[in-house]
Formats: sequence, structure tokens, C-alpha cells
Amino acid sequence: MKQVSSRKILIIFLSVFVVLLLTPALFAQEGGFENREYDIGICGGIWFPGTIDIEDVEVDKENGFLLRAIGDMYISPKFAVGGYFNYSMFSVSKYDYEADANFYELGFAFKPRLILSPEMALKPGLNIGYRKSTRDRLDVEPSGVETDADGLGINLSIELQYLLDGGYIFFVDGGFLSQPAGGNDDADVTWAPILYLCAGIVF
Repeated sequence: MKQVSSRKILIIFLSVFVVLLLTPALFAQEGGFENREYDIGICGGIWFPGTIDIEDVEVDKENGFLLRAIGDMYISPKFAVGGYFNYSMFSVSKYDYEADANFYELGFAFKPRLILSPEMALKPGLNIGYRKSTRDRLDVEPSGVETDADGLGINLSIELQYLLDGGYIFFVDGGFLSQPAGGNDDADVTWAPILYLCAGIVF
């Protein structure tokens, strides 16, 4: 069942990506970086391994798929505010026990922009959002334990943008995702910064 849902999510992601590529008139902005009023982008990549704290127990997080969508509005040529959506599928393990997990996250971002050349710009960002995570129960846990959790996402993103013909931007986005506060009625669920890397297109 998990594999079917993951396949459906991937198909939806690819379908949206193709539709966006086929409708350049709706999104493409002419001119250089200074003339852009907004960035609407999507990227996919890897959320790297790390450690998640569930109450007083540390569990290992494996490599996971990460999907990010961004929407930024420039209030000046060198500063943007906007929103973002993150989704990740991954697995966690403790001893020989493993469970599937995922989360979605919605939030807002503050992003200065450094224009390095007419074709290249750097956009660091502070991202703050609400995160909802779900996971299967680890066999080592007692039955009936709550596994869904809410959390505060505080993330750093650094986008390296390369301006393409037609107003599109190819970008590589690296940074980290952290959860300094969160959990459920049974346990606190937190983690220190865990790195990610993805690549995509901005319209």
C-alpha cells in the first residue's frame, strides 16, 4: 500500500512538472534578475540521513526523497518574501526494526538575493513553518503508541540560480531541515539540522 501511494505521488509530481513546462506563457518572465517580480519553482532531491529524537530515544533516519515547491514575491530587487511547501518520504530505524515515515510542511520564507553575474544569483533563505509527520509503529514500541506528530520547522535554504533563455531559471537548492519543537501526547519529536540537496526549475 505504501509503494502504491508513493508511486501516485511521483506520477502527480511529474504530471505537474510537465504541465508547467508546456505553459511558458503563464510563468516565464522576460529580462534579467532585476526585472523579476516573483519566483515560482519546484525541485526534487534527497534529504540526507540523520537522527530523530522521540522523547529520550534516538532513531536513525535514512536517505529520503524530498519535494519542495516555492513561491517568492520580490519587494525589492534584492529581497523576497514568500511561502513554501515541503514533502518527504523516508524510513526510520532502531536496532533491527524499521518503519516508513513521511511529512508535509507549509510555511513562509525570507530571502535576500545576491546577483553574482547577469546569469547567476544566490538566494539564501530562512524558512519557518508548520510540519505534520506520520510514521508506522516500530516493532520495538508498545502497541497503541501515537506515531503522528506536529512540529515547528525552522530551515535554512540556499538557492544557486542560473538564468536560462525565456526567463526560466535552473536552480540547485541546498540547506537543512530542523524541528526544534514538536511531538504528540505520548512523546516529544525533535531533530537537529539534517542536510538536504535538490534541483529544479523556477518560472
